[in-house]
Amino acid sequence: MKDIIQILPENVSNQIAAGEVVQRPASLIKELVENSIDASSDKIEIYLNDSGKKSIKVVDNGIGMSKNDLMICFQRHATSKITESKDLFHINSKGFRGEALSSIAAVSNLEIVSRRKIDKLGHKLKIKAGKIQSDEKVVTSVGTYVLVKNLFFNVPARRNFLKSDTVELRHIINEFQRIAIAHSEINFTLNQKSSEIFNLHKTTIHKRISNIFGKKIEENLLPIKEKTSFVKLKGYVIKPEVSKKTRGMQFLFVNNRFIKNNFLFHAINKAYEGLLPEKYYPGFFIFLEVDPSSIDVNIHPNKIEVRFEDDQSLYSILISTIKHSLGIFQVLPTIDFENQSSFEIPYSKRRERPVFPKIDLDKTFNPFKPESSKYHSKISNKSDTLYKEVGSSNLIDSKLINEIFNEDNNKIFQIMNSYLITSTRNSLLIIDQERAHQRIIYEELMKKITKPDNVSQKLVFPVSFIMNDAQKLIFVNLKNTLVEIGFRLEVEEKFKLKIVGIPSICTEGHASKIIEDLFDEFNNDFEIKSFSYADLIAKSISKSTSIKKGTLLAKEEQRNIINNLFDCKEKLLSPFQKKIFFSISKSELKNKFL
Repeated sequence: MKDIIQILPENVSNQIAAGEVVQRPASLIKELVENSIDASSDKIEIYLNDSGKKSIKVVDNGIGMSKNDLMICFQRHATSKITESKDLFHINSKGFRGEALSSIAAVSNLEIVSRRKIDKLGHKLKIKAGKIQSDEKVVTSVGTYVLVKNLFFNVPARRNFLKSDTVELRHIINEFQRIAIAHSEINFTLNQKSSEIFNLHKTTIHKRISNIFGKKIEENLLPIKEKTSFVKLKGYVIKPEVSKKTRGMQFLFVNNRFIKNNFLFHAINKAYEGLLPEKYYPGFFIFLEVDPSSIDVNIHPNKIEVRFEDDQSLYSILISTIKHSLGIFQVLPTIDFENQSSFEIPYSKRRERPVFPKIDLDKTFNPFKPESSKYHSKISNKSDTLYKEVGSSNLIDSKLINEIFNEDNNKIFQIMNSYLITSTRNSLLIIDQERAHQRIIYEELMKKITKPDNVSQKLVFPVSFIMNDAQKLIFVNLKNTLVEIGFRLEVEEKFKLKIVGIPSICTEGHASKIIEDLFDEFNNDFEIKSFSYADLIAKSISKSTSIKKGTLLAKEEQRNIINNLFDCKEKLLSPFQKKIFFSISKSELKNKFL
């Protein structure tokens, strides 16, 4: 019988390794930039074409390589970082396995040029699908550049799994940000075709964070610092009041290597316990420095997962350090002893000056002739009108169409400053005010997009917003849709965004928050789960500007929400597919008292 076990050809094994190391353009950039950092570079430039699908070029001014090193570095497990097994437990470099270059070369057309300071000329290699095509001497500056073209050209199935240019670019920017924050001592640039996305100069960690995420973040960074025999800890945590519903501002580094560790993330969340609203996440930029021998980074090809020798101690140190910083800066939870709603100001009246009440007497009123009173007639007419308006709208089903609000039953109540209760002829309705308002805003905005009317309200005081480099890209994609919805925008020097008009459904106070939340939403919605930019924008604005739970509403506001909700095409679900209200029938109520 013929033997069935065989050694895989080198090109096949390299492609298999590439599947673990190089999953998309972003992971390729991570490997190449880390090599540049290990080469003692203080200036690294990245150039993209079609978000890395067509080409990626990484240029550094590091120590460079000799011709022999250049010829060997593309062989599997060729490395200058380790020589024996015990070196695996004292790793200070970014890379060490010697798999990245061989894996990249196996699935692309690659060109590499490198020169050391002691050499007059550099050397250039061209490699296709792992095989060297040419080798020559060239005039070049000290350092190395790697040009990768047509990634996965020989593995079409994997290339087909790549996402749109926008999505792939977001992954690249994420990877770039992680590396740039960890190495503020290095100058970085990131370019897409002829557009510069980032140009970061050597600076402090604090300034690097500001340069990436915008100056506004500076005032919300709280420093943390601790030194023990086990770990040196430093960095910044973000004030709880500006926390987000996404994890986009969570950066944890160990020995300047970005990592993900659920156990340590739990410790950070524990430190914020009682300070964050539900479903909000803390933001942080935390750097841990530990003895390399006390961690194991050799447990996953991408080296993001790290195993700690004493994670329990680290857990405790993280909690106490963060709590100490939050305490020093007097960031304490607000204790609400169930405030009496009677002392709260209704949402729509918060900016109005109090008006002395006027007494208006009806001199024609006769208690024995109620029909003669103008007040009596007003109430009756109002009741009739409400029934006609709401009753004639297209409601949830035919049963409710005929039931909603009769003359004697049009009262509305607000409970817990969060829910509106009203009734039909045969049932009780309990409505979530926030979700109802989200639905109203969403449908109003979607109408503007499908039938643009170019109506917007001009701001008395225009709002300025300085976009960071990542937000510039987002703005380019969303600008046209924002204008269709009713925004009036001007872009000034250095990409300072000026908001001069907003949709009529929004209030002036929301102008800045709408844009900020929209950038956050788009920044984290990589796959664009919404069916279009318009849908994403409308959802984001509805979430930002809707009346929140816990807000006391005036009677008029309560009635408007209910009337407008039942005028929507979709009444059952919010834009985020959450139930807006439920009903309790008369029979169900009756059964409760049996």
